[in-house]
Amino acid sequence: MISTGGGRPATGPEAGLAATARLDGILSFGRQLSSAKALLDVVRQVLEDVSVMVDEASRILGVLSEPGLPSASWEAATLRYQHAVHEVVGLLAASRNVGHMLLQGEDSQGLVAVGLQRMERIASLLPRVPADHHAAHQAAENFAPVQRSLEEARSRLEEAHRSVEAQLAMALERMDDESAALGAMEDTDVLKEAARLQALQIRQQLAGHAIGLGALVPRCLQDLRQF
Repeated sequence: MISTGGGRPATGPEAGLAATARLDGILSFGRQLSSAKALLDVVRQVLEDVSVMVDEASRILGVLSEPGLPSASWEAATLRYQHAVHEVVGLLAASRNVGHMLLQGEDSQGLVAVGLQRMERIASLLPRVPADHHAAHQAAENFAPVQRSLEEARSRLEEAHRSVEAQLAMALERMDDESAALGAMEDTDVLKEAARLQALQIRQQLAGHAIGLGALVPRCLQDLRQF
């Protein structure tokens, strides 16, 4: 039974208004979850781009570690390494605002916060352009912390993404339950149909919000990559 502020069960119009208010609350919460999911999609894709460049940097360090590398090859390889590092730093910097939006209202030890912290560490852990073969060899041997920070960031953000998807699914289930309860309160077929249509409209609004955000993700990624 739904209770009003006075302690008595809500019936008739009061119960209908309460159920409608809950549906509106679910819609608002669902929109927040859809927004978080879209932002997470952007950050996770940026992380995959970073992963590609980190792998490239690691591969180039391996080349620079080879003894007897001709001077021209050394210079070309160091330029490629410098470019890879620059790409990583640029992607992380460009995605920082997206990360800040995700952190609004989240605990500092939450999954997203920890994942973003690990992402930030990647840039600082990348070795500088090596000055010689010996420095390149040392940098290649000490590259593990970069890969570890990358994997930790990926793990936390994947878990956060799964959590948001699960909460979104639960919100839709709650919406179905509330719409069924609202329909059961109505006395006539016309009112029951009106309640059903209201719940359907809310579902469509939520789906449209998610689709609209999803369509923005590729454009957002393109803008970040051109930063």
